[in-house]
Amino acid sequence: MRLSTRFAVCLAVLVPLLVLLGGMLVLSLVSHDLSAERDRGLALRTRALAPMATSYMWRVRLVPEVHPDLIARRLATAALSAGNPGGVRVDVPGAAPLVIGDVPATMPATGRDGPATFSDGGRSWRFTTSGLGVLKGSGRLWVFEAEEHLDRDLAVLRERVVLVTLVAAAAGAAAGFRLGRLAVRPLTVLRRQARELDVPAVSDTRLATASGVVEVDELARLLNELLDRRDAAVTRTAEALETARAFAATVSHELRTPLTSMGTNLGLLDHPALDPAERAEIIADLRAEHDRTQRLVTMLRRLARGELVEPAAFTGTDLAEITATAVEEARRRHPGAAITLSGTGDLPVRGWDEGLRVVVDNLLDNAAIHGADGTGHAVVTVTLRTADGEAVLGVQDTGPGIPPAERESVFTRFHRRAGSPGAGLGLTLVRQQVVLHGGTVTVTGPEPGPPDGADPGGADPGGAEPGAGTRVEVRLPVEDARSAGTLPAPARDLP
Repeated sequence: MRLSTRFAVCLAVLVPLLVLLGGMLVLSLVSHDLSAERDRGLALRTRALAPMATSYMWRVRLVPEVHPDLIARRLATAALSAGNPGGVRVDVPGAAPLVIGDVPATMPATGRDGPATFSDGGRSWRFTTSGLGVLKGSGRLWVFEAEEHLDRDLAVLRERVVLVTLVAAAAGAAAGFRLGRLAVRPLTVLRRQARELDVPAVSDTRLATASGVVEVDELARLLNELLDRRDAAVTRTAEALETARAFAATVSHELRTPLTSMGTNLGLLDHPALDPAERAEIIADLRAEHDRTQRLVTMLRRLARGELVEPAAFTGTDLAEITATAVEEARRRHPGAAITLSGTGDLPVRGWDEGLRVVVDNLLDNAAIHGADGTGHAVVTVTLRTADGEAVLGVQDTGPGIPPAERESVFTRFHRRAGSPGAGLGLTLVRQQVVLHGGTVTVTGPEPGPPDGADPGGADPGGAEPGAGTRVEVRLPVEDARSAGTLPAPARDLP
């Protein structure tokens, strides 16, 4: 059943019911008021007729042989004037009663003056009575009114209440249908707008929230929030699928060469005339290809995981602590590199611990491997500072450096110089995580001289050639400079 139909049915039932209840209340009140008014009228008539009835009584008692026609006519005129219903009876001791109008055949007991009710011959009467004369015992005046007069008026009132109830039922039904459609019009508009939405695809179309009906506007806002979450989920799903496709294509492309080489070497191992020295060389090549493949898979896994990180993973953390830990472990991984760290004060940022660790680790590994001089020795300087509300992480080496024309392309996936032992994904991972954290990363030439506050336990980088080496600088917003819990939208168009 439609909501407008429900509204109409409710009105069609409720309005007549209210009218009926109101009519019953009015009928009860009117009955009480009419009864009280009738009793007051009887009392007033009794007091008004008492003087003439007393005159009639004395005239009858003083001159009983002559009937007092004049006084009787005057009394009858006064009793029946103005259309007063009922009748009057005057009792005089020793004489016949004077009866005017409609009175019962028998008289009620005289224990009370009324108003009271008396039944006789199947009829009910309402009456008042009063004694005549000084002693109030010489005669008695009775004023009667039949109950059917009031019952007739009440019956007319009941008929009118029933008629009004029926009319109200019809009017309530008609008004209910009309008002029902008017009342649910905002819902009808909302339903039409919802049908016009392109549900399968992401769309900027949203439901209107200015209907003027609070409940409908709240429902529209809730639906809009659901659509926003749906669009976000669709976008994330599309990104995940695209990432999976790209990951599969990349894995297929990058693993084809080492796997082909490993397959060829495995085939050569089966040759019966293979020299032991050649066999050892082939096994060494297999091990190198295996290590390269393993590194490539690890880097690809990190790259895919970084693209799918959820905003909930970002929390308050200390970049200085993460950097210090990474430097200690890098020293163990690269014993031939002299790695120094300066500026170890607290640097609160809001980020993903694992992602920030990937940034520092890859920068250190890249500097230790590619920043080595001709003897295989690398000098790496790590600095931490704040500038313009940003945390600045600098990693500088003393290697051959990167030409200015190639400093942007080093962030492209699988970009590596000839003879490089890496997979070409280290700096790609760095930029990915930096962008996800709302920061920037740039490659420049080295800063002149050793930085202030260098760790005295490290090697002196002063032996580097002027102009040689590379400096990678990462800038991240510190936590105090950002709104709590707010992160920039992750960029997905990474190289």
